[in-house]
Amino acid sequence: MPSGTVLLTGASGFLGSHIAEQLVVAGYTVRATFRTEEKSKRFRSFFKDAPVETVVVPDITAPNAYKDASQGVDYVIHSASPFTFKIQDIQKDLIDPALQGTRGVLDLAKASPTLKRVVITSSFAAVIDPFQAPRKGYIYSEKDFNPVTHEQGLTNNFLGYQASKTLAERAAWDFIQSLEMKDRQTSLVTICPPMIFGPAHPSSGISRDSPNESSAQILNAIQGPEAPPTRMPAFVDVRDVAAAHVAALDETKVASGRSERFLVCGGNFTWDAVRNIYNGKDPKDANWDDSTNSYSADVSKVETVLGSKWTSLEDCINDSLAALGAQKA
Repeated sequence: MPSGTVLLTGASGFLGSHIAEQLVVAGYTVRATFRTEEKSKRFRSFFKDAPVETVVVPDITAPNAYKDASQGVDYVIHSASPFTFKIQDIQKDLIDPALQGTRGVLDLAKASPTLKRVVITSSFAAVIDPFQAPRKGYIYSEKDFNPVTHEQGLTNNFLGYQASKTLAERAAWDFIQSLEMKDRQTSLVTICPPMIFGPAHPSSGISRDSPNESSAQILNAIQGPEAPPTRMPAFVDVRDVAAAHVAALDETKVASGRSERFLVCGGNFTWDAVRNIYNGKDPKDANWDDSTNSYSADVSKVETVLGSKWTSLEDCINDSLAALGAQKA
């Protein structure tokens, strides 16, 4: 059974809360970070009988933000990064937290003598080329990197999010590749998911009245008069993404000192298919034009190395709706 202490950032988030539970089930001790004491208390109340510790880190962009929290940890999973398009300042609200939060975590590789591996939640947004969208028939793989620049990212919120994830992941790889260590090697694994759907974990505080970004988009799709356009027609279930993060710690799957990048994707979707699922209709009968006219992802690597399996779109959306209390009456 796996063992060791994992520093988990973003533990109150949509993805982070699922990672926390799967880490506990797998046998790890979890040291979870939160921006507020309120979120920390809610987390502890759910995991009260589990081997978890909580630390409040109010500002992940501050120098040495994770210094105290990282003492004695074996692994870090960094899932804290903003995912929203409702922002006021692209640099301050998206790019700075993504870049500085990632750099802060990676600095631990220099300071912590026990740290074996850092796993970072990147994004499919760091993989796709938005300037060639929809790129019909192209199959993205781990070799692809979004070419968006910092300057282009400042032009609108959509590119701003993509730039935040791309720049942060590139910075992570640059850091690891330049790291010189005589006696040890801290390895890096990045996980790149597309749109993440699925049921909100009860410790996250996410609800129909207070949804996360992807849940809000589901609610918008089923409540509107018609399906909105599907700009990025790839999805994955949150539980499958969490499982990939936990599996990435396993040195029988990713050898000690080895760094890897993984795409995780459950398939393609359209908002019209989501509406069909909500209405109890077969998603196969929906309008799939936004998907068939677009790209897809090669997930053979993560299936082979980490053993990833995928929740179907129908199960994923039905579980999402149930958790939100938004099933059709």
